[in-house]
Amino acid sequence: MKRILVSLLVLSLIFTTFQALPTAGQVTVENELVLISSHTKDILDSFKVAFQKYCKDVRNTTMTLTYSSPSSEDCYKLAKEWAGKPKADIWWGGGVNLFQVATNDKLLMQYKCKDWAKIPNNLFGISAKDADGSWTGYAVSGFGLAVHLDYLKKYNLPEPKTWADLLNPVYSEHIIMCTPARSGSTHMMVEIVLQGMGADAGWAYLRKMAANVGLFTSRSADVINDINKGEHGIGLVVDYYGFQSAIAGLPVKLVYPSDYSLANPDSIAILAGAPHPEAAKLFLDYLMSEEGQKLVMGIEQRGVKCPSPRLPVRTDLALPSYLPDITKMKMITYNEPLANDRQRDVNSIYENTIEKKHAELKDAWKAIQSAKANLNELAGKGYDVKDALGRLSAAEVLFGQGDYQKAKTEVEAVVGLAKAPPPYETYAVIVVAVLVLVAAAFFLYKKKKKAK
Repeated sequence: MKRILVSLLVLSLIFTTFQALPTAGQVTVENELVLISSHTKDILDSFKVAFQKYCKDVRNTTMTLTYSSPSSEDCYKLAKEWAGKPKADIWWGGGVNLFQVATNDKLLMQYKCKDWAKIPNNLFGISAKDADGSWTGYAVSGFGLAVHLDYLKKYNLPEPKTWADLLNPVYSEHIIMCTPARSGSTHMMVEIVLQGMGADAGWAYLRKMAANVGLFTSRSADVINDINKGEHGIGLVVDYYGFQSAIAGLPVKLVYPSDYSLANPDSIAILAGAPHPEAAKLFLDYLMSEEGQKLVMGIEQRGVKCPSPRLPVRTDLALPSYLPDITKMKMITYNEPLANDRQRDVNSIYENTIEKKHAELKDAWKAIQSAKANLNELAGKGYDVKDALGRLSAAEVLFGQGDYQKAKTEVEAVVGLAKAPPPYETYAVIVVAVLVLVAAAFFLYKKKKKAK
């Protein structure tokens, strides 16, 4: 009997061992996954829990998922630094441009997830996935202005509706934003302006708008954190930050600028040489599945709800009522090759002529605005300000080109060019005096003539 029990135990162990082994053609999935992502902790935590539950419920495996949260630009820098021997498996979050650069640098692994065919090739003129599978969009991001309604009331500020509105001097120091070199979403907003207005007019606008910026942040997530606290009134953000704040009950509203808008796929990729490639593929399969896309939209899955709902990249799924239909937005005609070719140049120009010269920029623009106010006042008093306005216009052109010192030098000469009006009051007194003298002389003449 004892011998039979031992035999059964041995057979049971052998059977269990063979069950655990992969069958022919089946790939063993690692039980560990490491992400680098520009997303906020609450987004990452919700997907971490949901994915771990999915692995347990569906695959009967335990998955350990860890992450770190550098900016999207820093994610690219890390991938570049690791050069095919990464310390993470997945890079998650950021505009298409950076992922396309990383593809050209051969930093990404090609993988087409199970629902690849359900992901559109393009959205609004922008690639929604790489043709060879190096990356894919997983959500769609619009870009706009997060406004703190109580802050606007406190400072008696109007709600901005357009990019052009942000040039209003009343917004000075009330705007907060990140920079394009540190944030993929901010880079896309800068590109929207440049393509919507044209390069020269766009750069001039960005420099003028920067004069109203009170703070440049280290990361794009810092912008919405600041707005949520009511420390500034207007922040340039990716749209889902605004949705998240509003759903949380904060007095924050997301405004899509009505003059120039665009929606851009937010992307994800497996890093070339990923230490846990099969776990990374499984995560992509999950994220792009119907369940994963519903979680993206903030619809509860496996008892988990993402606190920051977003528009899904898949167009075959119904949207919940709280997400907008961005197809009704006024979109620019986006030139993707142009954006890709000048990606680094745009970041460099912004950093070197706007961010690093912010104090000089603000000082020059303040001088221009002050001169403009003085000329308006003098014009009301009858001064001839035509030449002065021409000089001031030249100063604005120099400012728009980033030559703040020359612009300020031009401004210093502006008010002196205003010509005082002729002294009409003095002329009137003289004319009256002359008329009185003439009348008196005529009276005396008549009197003498009569006396004769």
